[in-house]
Amino acid sequence: MDTDHDTIPLTTLPTATHPVKILLVDDKEENLVSLASLLSDEGDNTDYLFANSGEEALKLALQEEIALILLDVQMPGMNGYEVARYLRDISKTRDIPIIFVTAIHQQDVHVMEGFEAGAVDFLFKPLHPAITKAKVAAFVRFYLQKKEVELAHKRTQEINRELEERVKARTAELTRVNKDLDNFVYTASHDLKAPINNIEGLAVALKEVLDTPEPDHGELNIIMAMIQDAISRFKHTLMDLTEVAKLQHQDETNIESVRFEELIDDITLNIQDLILKYDATIDTDFSEAPEMVFSRKNLRSIVYNLVSNAIKYSSPERPPIIEVSTYHEGSYTVFRVKDNGLGLKPEDRDKVFDMFKRLHAHVEGTGVGLAIVKRIVENSDGKIECDSEQGKGSEFRVYLRGQ
Repeated sequence: MDTDHDTIPLTTLPTATHPVKILLVDDKEENLVSLASLLSDEGDNTDYLFANSGEEALKLALQEEIALILLDVQMPGMNGYEVARYLRDISKTRDIPIIFVTAIHQQDVHVMEGFEAGAVDFLFKPLHPAITKAKVAAFVRFYLQKKEVELAHKRTQEINRELEERVKARTAELTRVNKDLDNFVYTASHDLKAPINNIEGLAVALKEVLDTPEPDHGELNIIMAMIQDAISRFKHTLMDLTEVAKLQHQDETNIESVRFEELIDDITLNIQDLILKYDATIDTDFSEAPEMVFSRKNLRSIVYNLVSNAIKYSSPERPPIIEVSTYHEGSYTVFRVKDNGLGLKPEDRDKVFDMFKRLHAHVEGTGVGLAIVKRIVENSDGKIECDSEQGKGSEFRVYLRGQ
């Protein structure tokens, strides 16, 4: 391959993050060096790969990502046309543009054979530097534009996948919220109906006593006390409903570093009457995870509900012993409460987190506490687990991610 050097500058080639690779194929080493020298410009971000035979050219084309091949036609062994046909038969290489470089006189028969073999263009010797550079630059530019389109397509697919995941997550969240709202409306109406009916019945009884010629003040006092108790229960139910409703719309809360020791001290002081009533013992161990960054209000609600429930649902056969501890597991801080209380039947373990579900009717409460705990935990990308055996006790583990 002979080259005719000239001083006409090549149009600046587009550059990419990774060098563009152009494969030069000729059986004569000096022709390869001469052609690479002709094409090279400082800073053009192009690598020129050399192949001295058709076999070597095929090997490099399969190993590398090639933008363009400049292929000599007249080579011993496998000639340029044969190389081009092989490249067209291989899926990885069939789209690489090939420019034939030949000293054969420009005749229609040779040109047609070249295009049939897979050529996209011809360069005839002696090479004109400006034309050679311009043609190579055009194909490199096309290659870079193609890579940009592929990259844009890939990014679009990634964005679409991300959007699909967001839509799925949002749909699941909306489905969950709608289910919770349906449950909330049903349970609220059901739970409010009882105290309203009770107050209504007591009001009727009060009217009957007042309508007598000489009302019995003792009976009046009893009915009034019952009315006050019913109103108090009604107000507590409304407060619990309000707390659950707040959680439906709670997106952000103030977070801070919270020490578990301080939190449990505050809670045990608050439930001192309950501890004394049941003669409860609370053993704590926060050595593995003494603190975490979380909403103090929400963390207090979790700890309060789990510890107070462990005391309230104690066994009448033994004083309650509550073990409270924390530790790390993966990316979670785990808050653990273990008791020796009544425990649960296997079929009741999932029901314990349902709103207004009370599995032990003899204990005062509305059945909202654990539902609130579960909602707080899930809203903070955590989880809660329960192991329990009827007659022996329960263990709750809350897995929380620091915020």
